[in-house]
Amino acid sequence: MGRYSSVTFGRSRLPERCIIYAGSYVPRRKEAVRPLFDKWRLVRGNWIPYAFGEKNRRDFLILFNVYGAALTLEVLHLLKDGGVKKVFFIGSLFAKNVPVGTPVLPVKVVDKAGIVLMDDQTKDEVELNKTPATRIRSAFNHADQPYVEAKIASVPCVLHAINSVKQFLRNNTDVVGVELETSTFLHFSKKLHMTSYAVLYVSDTEHVSLISGAKTVRKARRKALREITKIAFELL
Repeated sequence: MGRYSSVTFGRSRLPERCIIYAGSYVPRRKEAVRPLFDKWRLVRGNWIPYAFGEKNRRDFLILFNVYGAALTLEVLHLLKDGGVKKVFFIGSLFAKNVPVGTPVLPVKVVDKAGIVLMDDQTKDEVELNKTPATRIRSAFNHADQPYVEAKIASVPCVLHAINSVKQFLRNNTDVVGVELETSTFLHFSKKLHMTSYAVLYVSDTEHVSLISGAKTVRKARRKALREITKIAFELL
């Protein structure tokens, strides 16, 4: 216990709380959330940029660059090895019709990424556990923060712009959008007996590119990251 954590994070024992900022690491994403912490140690790591922070006298492990289902699975086992008990996953979502910057509570996730199906061939959908979902709703309502609840799909990180994925989205009108990691995160955090929360924000749409540098788009994404991080502080 703690051997792999020590190699990766320099500690055999990690804080019991962790926030995962999924997706490829962009330094300005770090700058959007760092001021929210009371203390923040230097970001380290090459494979997974990480930092140790403190908020309201509670210690946190903060992870970036958790990209795709396979890496999500490996990270969860590393966190379990280091003694992490509570994890809040903040991801980004391509949405068909929801505006950029909107927080999304993923109540159901279709597993098109494949790792959940490899583990359990009877499970093609994953649901957010009832208690975390209820607590997230209450936190958003208490903060008077608008959000949407939605069914989404997780797809492989190598299948960008693949016709079958586009067809799946067109044919399934109840699926709001797609991302890469959430089905794996929810399924395996439950198997590892970790308390887990997941909230996404809309990063791009059919009309707004993921690499858009428009000021209004950057502002909406930054605001969403900050607001969801505040929710994470309340619940962890």
